[in-house]
Amino acid sequence: MTTPVQRVPLKLVLFFLVLHIVNQIDRQLVAAFAADIMRDLQLSRSAFALIAGLAFSGVYAFTSVAAGLLADRLGRVRVLTGGVAVWSLFTALAGMAQGFWTMLAARPLVAAGEATLVPTASNIILSRTPDRHKAAAIGLFFAGIPLGIGGSFLIAGLLGPTLGWRGCFLMMGLIGIAATFAVSRVRDPVPQASEAVSIGGQLGQWWAMFRANRRLRWASLAIVFLHAHVATSPFVQLWLHDDKGMAQVDANSLYGVIFVTFGLAGSVGSGLLADWAQRRFALDRALSTMIVLAALVPLILAYRLLPAGDPLFIAGMAASVLFMTMLYGPVFTVIEAELPPHLKATATGINILALNILMIGGLAMAIGIGSQWLASAGRADAWTWPLLGADLVAFIALGFLWAAYRAGKSVGRPGAVHAV
Repeated sequence: MTTPVQRVPLKLVLFFLVLHIVNQIDRQLVAAFAADIMRDLQLSRSAFALIAGLAFSGVYAFTSVAAGLLADRLGRVRVLTGGVAVWSLFTALAGMAQGFWTMLAARPLVAAGEATLVPTASNIILSRTPDRHKAAAIGLFFAGIPLGIGGSFLIAGLLGPTLGWRGCFLMMGLIGIAATFAVSRVRDPVPQASEAVSIGGQLGQWWAMFRANRRLRWASLAIVFLHAHVATSPFVQLWLHDDKGMAQVDANSLYGVIFVTFGLAGSVGSGLLADWAQRRFALDRALSTMIVLAALVPLILAYRLLPAGDPLFIAGMAASVLFMTMLYGPVFTVIEAELPPHLKATATGINILALNILMIGGLAMAIGIGSQWLASAGRADAWTWPLLGADLVAFIALGFLWAAYRAGKSVGRPGAVHAV
């Protein structure tokens, strides 16, 4: 019997890409308007770090696991539709915050809604995409990160002077509410009741696979540690202004353009490159990703330590963006290949839990506290050294990618699903 040829669901991927862009803009507007928000709400460095980091990522992390579990049981589109409505409503309300406590109240609810996107949309895409194109398809979806982050800085630079940060928050909230209706029309099979196991059973099955499958374990650790560099992104505007001496508008515009340009190249290009290298040379996706990321390390160090006028500074900024965005397509594809269908969204949620609690939340809070301490000591580079420390943590992930490659090689082929 001939199996029908499976095609890349390009329209669906592009729709989720647009939704991911909106998701990331809503998340990153706090960072893009950091100086304005700190001034208007009278926030200290550590208070801003709490709002931009742990208050968001802590809720985001646990909701991601819940979203993954519910998606595998109730249906991915149902969970995502509710999530889009929640994050959009509270993005608009965050624009009305009058102080630390009102902003702190809104941000966790934005996080709860936004946490539903990746566990649901990424697994809808992967379930409909042939294996030879999976890294490219998921890389295109994750292009929403650079386009959203870069877009948030461009919005701050271009629309901020006219609308203000409050007007931009309200605008994005209204766009998201409109998108809710489009999401609800996406077709996706709802799991049958007979397929469902208990939540404890799902988590137990995932844990058994995580312990027994070395490739799954090392790739999951790599995705977590790589986010140590992502944890630096909320502080980029403040770092460029305070430590590097750039004007606020110039910093927003430069970083926005660099992030859109190189982030798109990184997220989409890494997936295409990894798929091509595996087809053409049988080069494992974990290994090809590790090689490219390792080549970026010297430029990232130059970015942190050189003055803003140095030519290597701009090259390092581009390398930093590539490092943040190249990991998603190849590494998520490695992880997904090791899992049975009923655990894919659950595993995605668990990985998001770990990377948000440990890196985007906990490490970001440490960056804020460290910078506050250095600033109180009179250091003019109070952001630079905590950010460099986070970069060094991220570089540990290169060893995990190597271990994931070795684990795949030991079973004779990359991407093999190991029995538990």
